[in-house]
Amino acid sequence: MPTLNNSFKIACALLATNTAFAHDWNSARPDSHAPISVMGDHTHNEGEFMVSYRNMQMDMNGLQDGTSSVSSQEVLDSGYMMSPTKMTMTMHMFGLMYAPSDKTTFMVMLPYIEKDMDMLSQMDMGMGVVDIETSMDSEGLGDIKVGALHNIFSEAGRKVHLNLMMSLPTGSIDETNNGAVMPYAMQLGSGTVDLLPGITYTAQQESFSYGAQAQATIRLGENDRDYSLGDRYKLQSWVLAPIHQRVSLSLRLAYEDWDTISGEDDELNAMMTPTADADLQGGNLLSAGLGMNITLPEGHRVAVEYNKELEQDLDGPQMAQDNTLTLAWQFAF
Repeated sequence: MPTLNNSFKIACALLATNTAFAHDWNSARPDSHAPISVMGDHTHNEGEFMVSYRNMQMDMNGLQDGTSSVSSQEVLDSGYMMSPTKMTMTMHMFGLMYAPSDKTTFMVMLPYIEKDMDMLSQMDMGMGVVDIETSMDSEGLGDIKVGALHNIFSEAGRKVHLNLMMSLPTGSIDETNNGAVMPYAMQLGSGTVDLLPGITYTAQQESFSYGAQAQATIRLGENDRDYSLGDRYKLQSWVLAPIHQRVSLSLRLAYEDWDTISGEDDELNAMMTPTADADLQGGNLLSAGLGMNITLPEGHRVAVEYNKELEQDLDGPQMAQDNTLTLAWQFAF
């Protein structure tokens, strides 16, 4: 298996990929949009609107320190009072896009988030140690993202636009369980205004399309609980091929790197569980996605993508990402 460093080089090479043969862009083709997990992949013509809904479910199973798996028993033996065993997150993302001109498309994304985490602790009952399984959950509005996509190049089936977005701190960072503040991963937002700069390249050939995107999440200051989530960086590239006039298949490769938390929430005990330890929240991840886009009459489009981790290197012990499934509907008019 390649190292994360080599995998990142591969992703960079994909970002730089270009071909000499192109034609005028055909937005009616099923491969005219990127895989559905790619946010802000396309712009619209003047006067066009698009509404969308995405349902994203991410599963995290087990723990990892660096590139090695760690058992819950090892976490408990190291001094933590509880160990996470499994986490799921479901995000309902509602989107609206409007293009006041051919150059600029405004974009708003409103997420509603549901999180569940299973925990394991142990208690000595005098006649032996007993495993105790508990769970916690949180639910509510996440951080709303607003901004614009601005075209800077369009020629012969190739396009480049800037992603000029920002995230507003509308998601709660005060979620509790039985009166106690829940760990960082169970909160619904960052608590800070975050800049989301990026650049997206797409190209369309006679028999396939491809693209690449570089994005960052830059946290501005600390939130009112005296911490700031780590900055994030993402590089991804994809290729799509039509298999029918209304259906295309896609393959996507993505590399993400994120810093650990700066500061800490004074109400969290870092030795309670690794998810409450601000020093154990950084890492990087290489993943691959397989998807399908389907165009329907009158501007409707449905899409699906299954994403699976290939490698991850975590500042652990930390919950390891397993897979993500995204289902979506879009309507342009």
